[in-house]
Amino acid sequence: MNLTPKEIAVLWKEQMKKGYLKLSILFVLIKGEAHGYEIMKKIGEFTLGLLIPTPGAIYPALNELESKGLIEGRWENKGGKKVKIYKITKKGREVFREAVEKHFNLISATQNMLLKELEDLGIISPTSSSSGVYVEAMKILLLDEDALPEKKIEALKRLMDGCTQLKENIEIMIENIEKRIIELKNMKNNVSYNFNQQDLYC
Repeated sequence: MNLTPKEIAVLWKEQMKKGYLKLSILFVLIKGEAHGYEIMKKIGEFTLGLLIPTPGAIYPALNELESKGLIEGRWENKGGKKVKIYKITKKGREVFREAVEKHFNLISATQNMLLKELEDLGIISPTSSSSGVYVEAMKILLLDEDALPEKKIEALKRLMDGCTQLKENIEIMIENIEKRIIELKNMKNNVSYNFNQQDLYC
């Protein structure tokens, strides 16, 4: 089957969404037990609306996670209605930790690669990357359930510092991109001018 680049990108996006959905379910259940509708609602809240699963997506994912022993479900009566309450297992916690570790390592490596390319293009100036700080802070906030409030506060401060540096880098990028656009426009105008001059002598 020959797919267009756009179709391949859409396929990859859907595959990534399925992976993020499973991680999001585990993250919600780390915070406490919940039934399917509660999980959908909390995922929407945690992701600020970026990931809003439908029943058609959430329940197959729950079934898969349960079949793999990452979560457990039990039936309860609530308001005269039977609902299935899910909780994360020890194996589920281990899988979540491992997946998040690998995910952040991948983000860090990808970010460093992109920053290097942008430096080579002259869009940003060489600078120490904040990705390491960001990754370590997020690991503490997401994975270290026993972290003391002081440790989490320090992690948040480091995360804020990393975001501040990222903001400064973005401002530099915007400035350099604007300069590059002006340079390209000038080049285009010069090329048009040279062609017009040649026409005069033809």
